[in-house]
Amino acid sequence: MPPEEKRQQVGQITVLRNKMDRSVLIDKLDRATERAASMAISRGYPIRVSKKSTLIGNTFVEKNSDGFYDVILPNKDKLYKDISVFDVAVIIAQRYNSGETSIIKKILILEERYSKYHNDMLNYLSCLKGAKKKHDIERMAILEDKFQVAETLAKSARDSITNFKRIK
Repeated sequence: MPPEEKRQQVGQITVLRNKMDRSVLIDKLDRATERAASMAISRGYPIRVSKKSTLIGNTFVEKNSDGFYDVILPNKDKLYKDISVFDVAVIIAQRYNSGETSIIKKILILEERYSKYHNDMLNYLSCLKGAKKKHDIERMAILEDKFQVAETLAKSARDSITNFKRIK
């Protein structure tokens, strides 16, 4: 066999080996990503599906047109709607997937309390800006105190919610 023919055969064998290695690697990569995805879904890790939608177990958390979050089943039925904080919606979805509905009620109560104090903070801040324009120092002092109380209560409610955070 002439040397030139031998080089062609060696080259063909190398190309075949490289193709085979790639297909094996692609198969291994495919199996690994499939295992990781199924593990993430079963454990309830948030998986971003689109700009507005995140998969958590068997439920989705989607941002609605008002800027709040809804917990939705795959058939598009809304379980919980108008949740103000994404992390709270994730916690609710995780707890729903594990069947802990009594805890979800507690979380929703805390979320409502957090939203109330957060809105109070925004209101006091707006009033404080108006009082600054009028140079009403007494009103500014009162509003600053009210703002600080609302901020403390909002942080307390938010910390209570994070106690329910659970990822297996």
